[in-house]
Amino acid sequence: MKITFTFLVLVFSLGLSAQDYEQESLDYRKNLSAEYKSGENNVLTAKERKTFGYLNFYDFDPEFVVEARFEKINNTEEVKLATSTSRIASYVKYGYLHFTLKGKKCKLLVLSSPSLKDDPEYYNYLSVFFTDMTNDKGSYVVGRYMELRSPLSEKVVLNFNNTYNPYCAYNNRFSCPIPSAENYLPLEITAGVKKGFKSFRKF
Repeated sequence: MKITFTFLVLVFSLGLSAQDYEQESLDYRKNLSAEYKSGENNVLTAKERKTFGYLNFYDFDPEFVVEARFEKINNTEEVKLATSTSRIASYVKYGYLHFTLKGKKCKLLVLSSPSLKDDPEYYNYLSVFFTDMTNDKGSYVVGRYMELRSPLSEKVVLNFNNTYNPYCAYNNRFSCPIPSAENYLPLEITAGVKKGFKSFRKF
């Protein structure tokens, strides 16, 4: 699934203030909503776009901006992921992100896509698919996504306020990877995108 880079921006800068991160997240959700409203990503129907206001998000929470330690995986182990359809998605393990969130030690697997290696625009995209305790409550049942670009430095700032839903959250004709069990975070990530969208505009 290719997504324009407006969708994918995470904050990599270290040392920004909470106000800076909040503004970046505000810009992120505006741009993300605009992608759906314009029809550029071809996810919503024309009828849905007429009433679409904005994507549903949790309020910005600076606690969900964390610094992670990146651990590179030097082999090219393949990972097969089930999807929201019968398709099986193939990825390669790229590394792990280690961090502490709300007092819990967490680890997320970062994946690269072999299908994008020859794409001039998307060749260095990295995917982080995760689930948490909000799934099927406040957030989409399948899970949420974050995107990075290689190469990653030893320290990476993860802004969970800037997550996004796979396209299948809004249209079941799309086939979306289901996060692996090891990318389950045993806490409520009450930040970032929720399920659904609003029919009026408010940011």
